[in-house]
Amino acid sequence: MQSRKIIVVDDEVMMADVSRSILTHAGHQVVCAYSGEQAVELAMASRFDLAIIDAMLPGMHGIETFEALSLTCPHLKGILVSGDLTDVMALEAMDKGFSRVFAKPVPSEDLLRAVQGALAESDLREENICLKSQVLKMRALFERYMAPEVAAILLNGQDPKLDVVGEVQEITVLFADIRNFTFLVQHLHLQDSQKFLTEFFDLVADVISLRQGTLDKFIGDAALAIFGPLVLQDSPNQSAVFAAMEIQKGFEALRVKWALNSELFMQIGLGIGISRGNMYLGNVGSGRRLDYTVVGADVNIAQRLASDTVAGQILVTDSVYRDVTGVVAVQEQKTKILRGLEKTIRIYSIIPLVG
Repeated sequence: MQSRKIIVVDDEVMMADVSRSILTHAGHQVVCAYSGEQAVELAMASRFDLAIIDAMLPGMHGIETFEALSLTCPHLKGILVSGDLTDVMALEAMDKGFSRVFAKPVPSEDLLRAVQGALAESDLREENICLKSQVLKMRALFERYMAPEVAAILLNGQDPKLDVVGEVQEITVLFADIRNFTFLVQHLHLQDSQKFLTEFFDLVADVISLRQGTLDKFIGDAALAIFGPLVLQDSPNQSAVFAAMEIQKGFEALRVKWALNSELFMQIGLGIGISRGNMYLGNVGSGRRLDYTVVGADVNIAQRLASDTVAGQILVTDSVYRDVTGVVAVQEQKTKILRGLEKTIRIYSIIPLVG
């Protein structure tokens, strides 16, 4: 049994000494108090793990003493003993947080078992608190490296989407790419490039979350987000388009701010591509490392659209256009074959909001 600090509170000196002797022999650190007031004074100077308290103390009675001690030692466990124990007293004691209640005199074997049981409950409670703290820290750490929705799936370990087989779903994907950033980083200090990207990615993460999308990953100076599968919504396409418009507006403000320090920032822009189609959502990788992501032709299409934009442009495919026409202003572009793709697709340009 691990040594703990125990306080015995009993106005019967002989009874207190007997309890101290039994528990000291078992390896615990034990002090005695002969009134509730004295016990509270001792608790002000030392933290106790367990209190064994006589119910019928003079002045402050046993239950009051335990409540006062608990203010100083919030995780204190309690055992109430009484020479005149009643059912009403026992119920009140348990209601006030006592772990055990005994009638005097308490056999040494029963006392030791009760102490061991109460301390085991205390250990379990401390372990649970520690475990919850570790889970919260782990969740916070996971959410810095992946979307909160994905972090929840991994930590809960109960979602069928964790299967290696994954799942094919219809998903809207948004790809945002900073145009001409390679030129910019050749003329900037690396620290400035990192700070600018951090502000840009903060903007993207905030908007995607607000529009109920899921940020999949950052890729160099680009960001990939999905809409629909992990956070249910009425129109993933509209959410993605509105997110794109807000990101473009925020990026322009960011670019102008940084241009006050260097005119080089006026030579960059942001291109966004959005597409929708059937994609694989799940774990991709090896037995050593996995990435929870999306794979499919429309992921590549969104990326190609973003790379084909002019600065400030948002391009969408026909599968997105059908849901946003009449909701936002759209201009049809020419049908074309995107780099790396075999068939032609019809492309539309979202006209940004003014102001």
